[in-house]
Amino acid sequence: MRRLLATIIVVLCAVAVPKAQQTVDAMSIFRVFLKDGQALPSFGESAVVGDRVIYTAVIGDGGARTTLQLVSLAVEQVDLLRTARYAEAMRAAQYGATYGEADYAAITAEVQRTVGELTKIKDPARRLAMAEEAKKRLLSWSEEHYNYRADDVQKLGGMFDEVIAELRAAVGESRFAFDLTAGSPKPALEPLLPVPTLRESASLAIAAARVADQGSDRVALLRAAAAATENAAGAADVGTEAKRLLTSEQTADAVYGALAAVLLTRADAALRRGDVADIADARRQAIERDRQLGSMRPQDLEKLLSSLDAKLEAAKAYRLALDHYAYARRGRLDYERRVRTTMSGFDGLRPVLAAIRDMHGTAYWRLSQTLDRLKAFEADLALIKAPEDLIDVHSTLSSSVHMALEACERRRRAVIVESLPDARDASSAAAGALLLADQARTTLVARLFPPRIEPPRRP
Repeated sequence: MRRLLATIIVVLCAVAVPKAQQTVDAMSIFRVFLKDGQALPSFGESAVVGDRVIYTAVIGDGGARTTLQLVSLAVEQVDLLRTARYAEAMRAAQYGATYGEADYAAITAEVQRTVGELTKIKDPARRLAMAEEAKKRLLSWSEEHYNYRADDVQKLGGMFDEVIAELRAAVGESRFAFDLTAGSPKPALEPLLPVPTLRESASLAIAAARVADQGSDRVALLRAAAAATENAAGAADVGTEAKRLLTSEQTADAVYGALAAVLLTRADAALRRGDVADIADARRQAIERDRQLGSMRPQDLEKLLSSLDAKLEAAKAYRLALDHYAYARRGRLDYERRVRTTMSGFDGLRPVLAAIRDMHGTAYWRLSQTLDRLKAFEADLALIKAPEDLIDVHSTLSSSVHMALEACERRRRAVIVESLPDARDASSAAAGALLLADQARTTLVARLFPPRIEPPRRP
């Protein structure tokens, strides 16, 4: 056992010597893999947000003319598993190029100290526990640090097995102990790719533009690719293709923008008329025109159809409101004629009610006269049957008369007994009566005219 321990110490001293550092190219350039295998260069890692993959495209050779463009792709276009594996490989490479050797030296030094202590400990059970813990720490460290120096760690683990077997025999353990961690295979990492050339990055920007479903992303990628390859040797064909696609995208932007403007203006006019059929026809035209254009803007079409659908539903509701008004118009006008006298008479009592509200005072005989007139109004309103859609107006009007009666009664009692609290109650009732009367009048007048609708402003 002592010979085995000495061997482990020697190996630890050897493997702890840092390896010659190798230059790791493009430490900041990750990759986003499309389903067809193309590896789009990304400045930093990509992120999955809902059903989108967000990354920063790199267009250029890393020089002064390199462009970084934020891009959003549909998640179904991206090989997420391979993209994640490449990110793991990049993190492992970054770790190895920076902290890996120092951390490895620290863990091996720790294990070395533990091995040195084993020969000084007399208790066999304690020595066994320390040896097992040292092996566990070494193996778990490798797994937790991107499997850095995994081959060296596995060799050391194998040496520990012999020591642990002897120590188990020393404490009288006859059973076998299986340690699955010791046999864990080193996971295969995605091969790292070199820094893309100018031509490659521009070609990959075009590939990203072809699968991007947002017009703004496509235009930005193509514009950057065209600018990066301008007058660049060996990339003229790529630049020409980028310019051709960019022109096509810009033309599509103009065509779809004009289509949306025309159809939405038409839909707004139809909505003001309550013309459901015209809006439905505009929606059909949007779909047909998109088909003729080759369905170049699925998101623009979806947005346009969503706006037209909202206007279509509003037009249906407005059409129903117009039809209902046509049905209810005669009854509303008849009701207005029947309550016109009461409402006009109530208006004649406003000076008295205003005086009660403001506590300015009014003659006692005027209070009695006003009470008699209000009782007559209340009796008249009780005999009037309001149409179903004016029941709320009739209820408000009746409440205003009732509160006016309450105001006059309390004011009269306040005058008789000289009660300021009653005068204040009368003031509140008068204010409420005037407010309700105004509300009933406003609502009634509004319902005597056809309903109106104003389409929401387009952004």
